[in-house]
Amino acid sequence: MSTSEAEKRPVSRRRTQEERSATTREKVIQAAIDCIVEEGLHNTTAARIAARSGVTWGAIAHQFGDKDSVLFAVVERNAERYRNLLEAALKKAGPTPPERIDALIDVTWTYINEPSAFAFNELIIYNRASSNAKIIGQQEDLSYKQMKIVWDKFFGEFDIPPAKLDTARNFTLATLQGLSLMRLITHRRPTFKSEIAALKQSIVQMLVPES
Repeated sequence: MSTSEAEKRPVSRRRTQEERSATTREKVIQAAIDCIVEEGLHNTTAARIAARSGVTWGAIAHQFGDKDSVLFAVVERNAERYRNLLEAALKKAGPTPPERIDALIDVTWTYINEPSAFAFNELIIYNRASSNAKIIGQQEDLSYKQMKIVWDKFFGEFDIPPAKLDTARNFTLATLQGLSLMRLITHRRPTFKSEIAALKQSIVQMLVPES
């Protein structure tokens, strides 16, 4: 090979330690989510997480600390995923309350049916018995504080009374969570288009005064 040909070849860059750590972290978090969704939380052991991620438990412990810290990272990932979906939806949403309601309910329904959200719900049930204060605190923050922040971003400019917005938010989340649970008990995986359309109509009636 000539010198000029060698000079034209792309030079492969060695990944930094930070990049390698980030890749390992991603593998472990995704393995934990997949394990919870496919095998159940009771089977999501340290050994199963290590096996599914292809990372030794020693390396996982060095990165996270312990299994509960891995589960906490799953909760954080869930919150990050929902925030990203919401930010993208808000940029595309129309300027009127009905358009905002349509966008918010659609993106929340998408999120609720993702594996990370399913794992999050499994962890809620798990923590009723384990009383892991760290994870419970993060779950509470996502379920209440973060959701309130999100709804305020979507509807804060419309001078909607806070109590009315709280009711609409709780009704929306309860309805979508219930529909998602119904999807889990049947192999048909219904889309619930009619039910979601009815939910949107109900929320519009709650939040948009009749002219």
